[in-house]
Amino acid sequence: LSPITAIARPGAETMLIVGYGGGVVVEGVPPSFRSVDVIELEPLVIEANRATRQLRKRDPLTDPRVTIITNDARGALSLTSKKYDAIVSQPSHPWTAGASHLYTREFMQLARDHMTDNGVFVQWMNVAFLDERLLRSLSATLLDVFDELRVYRPDPATLVFVAATKPRDIERQMA
Repeated sequence: LSPITAIARPGAETMLIVGYGGGVVVEGVPPSFRSVDVIELEPLVIEANRATRQLRKRDPLTDPRVTIITNDARGALSLTSKKYDAIVSQPSHPWTAGASHLYTREFMQLARDHMTDNGVFVQWMNVAFLDERLLRSLSATLLDVFDELRVYRPDPATLVFVAATKPRDIERQMA
């Protein structure tokens, strides 16, 4: 997910990642980013990643660009005026406690308010738990908040939504 932001927003230097999870997204942040804030709701997720760091090729928790913020994403964003070139949102599924409100128009508007003028918002979604109604709802919500939306399916189990306030020509840039 994090490399997609560098493609969708060339020159991006600041990133916010919502949800640490297994650390894969944090580990994949391109070197062009100079600062990465990660909001993680559950402190035990960070502890588990520290406990298994020897299994990794590279420990993203030791990356000097990374700052971990233990908080709810909406609460954390409400407490700062910081703006980001890229925001990656990869919370758990929409029906889980602590994550359901991160799929709402209110959260997406809060994220947009914390993006730089040319920022990009990337949203992860697992296809296995997605039906047509939820897909339409999430897409409509993103389009209501952002002016531009692309949806990609990088593998059979995943959808990636790339939203921005300004038009993107991602496919042409990649070609």
